[in-house]
Amino acid sequence: MDNQNNQNNQNNHHSYPSGSSTDHSDPYHDNLFTPYPSAQEDPFVGRLKHSGPGIASFVIGLVSIIGYMLTLVIATMAINSSIGALVTPIQVEEIALHPAVVLASLAVLVCLILNLAGLILGVIGLILKNRKKVFAIIGTILSGVMILAFAGLIIAGIYMM
Repeated sequence: MDNQNNQNNQNNHHSYPSGSSTDHSDPYHDNLFTPYPSAQEDPFVGRLKHSGPGIASFVIGLVSIIGYMLTLVIATMAINSSIGALVTPIQVEEIALHPAVVLASLAVLVCLILNLAGLILGVIGLILKNRKKVFAIIGTILSGVMILAFAGLIIAGIYMM
């Protein structure tokens, strides 16, 4: 019975920090008022968060590119089906006033407005300090390239007349 009590006493014996500054067994916890681990050595303090406007710019850039692609595919399918059904030769004015062309033009303008918003949010995300800039850079590039492509198409259309 005494052996069993001795083993229980040995198993229940815990060593707690004494709280004195002379105990150097644990370098991070030298007294009871120091956080464990200390704030200087916390690995999460140095990590930067992604910027919210940068993420929004990236998402808007992707949504606008998908919008451009869907608009192109749906308008092409609608115009192709209506041109095949007509027997008379089609003039340019008839194609320009086709409902699919009008809706596609409005959809392209909506995507252009989205690109402008994405470009502005991307620049805001680039200006923010203490934030990661990956999504802001990608969103700014996506929106900027799409705006330049739209401007290039307009300039090409002007010179083709």
